[in-house]
Amino acid sequence: MPLAEMERLFQDGLLGSSREILSHVNGNAREDAGAMFGVYRNAYWARLVESLAVDLPGLKALAGDAAFDHLARAYVARHPSTTRSIRWAGRLLPQFLAREAPYRDDPWLTDMARFDWALAHAFDAADAPVIGVAQLAAIPPELWGGVTLVLHPTLDCFAVSTPVDVVRPLLLADPRAAFDRDRRRDGGLMVWRIGDDLKFRAIDPLEQDALAAARAGASFGEICETIAARVEAEAAAMRAAGFLRGWLEWGIVQDIGHDAPGSA
Repeated sequence: MPLAEMERLFQDGLLGSSREILSHVNGNAREDAGAMFGVYRNAYWARLVESLAVDLPGLKALAGDAAFDHLARAYVARHPSTTRSIRWAGRLLPQFLAREAPYRDDPWLTDMARFDWALAHAFDAADAPVIGVAQLAAIPPELWGGVTLVLHPTLDCFAVSTPVDVVRPLLLADPRAAFDRDRRRDGGLMVWRIGDDLKFRAIDPLEQDALAAARAGASFGEICETIAARVEAEAAAMRAAGFLRGWLEWGIVQDIGHDAPGSA
């Protein structure tokens, strides 16, 4: 049998979608082929669940040990690992929780998984230099409208509907900590790393949209236009400038470009 076919049968056996691999497994005097292969199958599932627990500790604390084990196994059954590194096994878990019943009925689960994953990404992402306000101040004001940003590779920004950034530290300190599960929030979170320090910050919907525009390559002038559609025109430039200054001070801007002249 070709190696690729044997590997396929082995994977199908691990995932429980086929027992055909058992015809190629030798038992012994003590255990049959099913029991022998079961050792590998149980180890595979246990290792993936363990890896997910390491990468998503907030979700495990929120759900509880037994419920986390159940949802992790349901996720692996739906989304088997497809990469050589187990590090990426949980990359689709937030989407799984947002779509699948009964998990989709609890927004805390999706938000916590997304927050956990962003923190893990920031921890692993490549280092890169950052620039500050001084570099922006060196650009002539008449060119500010064309300024574009290169955001730091550790940065992730995403919408949430619950204050998971407040609750996560409480649950990691004490999984039995009480909190208001009916509490909601309109906005998002930004997560990044400075050196070895993981950072996160809640942002309102306007800043979230501005940051998304910057990440998509919008110029400062275009960001002002985006904001002006939501607030009074005379306040748009000031709000955009405030956002930009904050991003520079927080260390999430890797570089600034200003090829296109213009004004805000």
